[in-house]
Amino acid sequence: MMKAAALSCSLVVCCLSAPAIVAAAPLFPTPLHITRQVHDSISGKTAVLEEYGYGNRLVAVRGSRTSIADYEKGELVEIDRDSGTYSITRFEAVARANQIVNPATSRLTAASASQPQRALRALGVKMTKIGRSADFFEVEIGGQEKVTVAVDRGALVSKEALEVLVGAAYPSVRTSEHDAVLSAAAPASRISAQSVDASAPLYALPVEQVMALDTDGQHAEFRSTVVRLGAEAPPVDLAAIPPGARLVTSRIVEVAREVENADHPTPPAKSH
Repeated sequence: MMKAAALSCSLVVCCLSAPAIVAAAPLFPTPLHITRQVHDSISGKTAVLEEYGYGNRLVAVRGSRTSIADYEKGELVEIDRDSGTYSITRFEAVARANQIVNPATSRLTAASASQPQRALRALGVKMTKIGRSADFFEVEIGGQEKVTVAVDRGALVSKEALEVLVGAAYPSVRTSEHDAVLSAAAPASRISAQSVDASAPLYALPVEQVMALDTDGQHAEFRSTVVRLGAEAPPVDLAAIPPGARLVTSRIVEVAREVENADHPTPPAKSH
């Protein structure tokens, strides 16, 4: 179920992904506010994630926790208002920690890439769970996984912005699941014709993503559903470090250190 956990992570913390190089134009030239529900069948829980894209930042708020990916500074700020703490981590450190904590992700990605992937199949225009009209697609990956994606052709973003929103950009590892979502969102000919710059066509916004995995007789399903789109900027009190908050090491970095210590324990000092 390691891959299932990786899929759940990619849906919930896509805000942690950020490109290494800032695009020439802002990733979000106008504010974008996305409210999404994320459900996984393993825990049976549904979480609400508020995402705010503006300029070259993506702010994600989940309960008392806020993550701010600043693409110009190349750093991730994480705020925990309940514990009164915050962390500031360079993207390079996040990337290294991801490699240590989830080494299987790269191997699974390489294995999936080596297998023939079935073509994306169009399912037509349908209504989403919240009554939004969208183009539906599905694809099978590796014989055990099926990805279903619904995209809204009326909500468009740049490819770079979409890679950030779906968690396909650095410091995360781009996977076959990400490729399926990006292929479904790729501009149709009618969308390309509307683009101001033909060299940078706009991509449709995914409004529903379902990743179903069947392995070892078990079924796991992870669903991300957009329930609201808006143009609001993030609330100041949620996007700012609270006064008096204590600076700590990022959780992902701490976990990576624990994994390293477990894999390569420090030998005891020799007694003289």
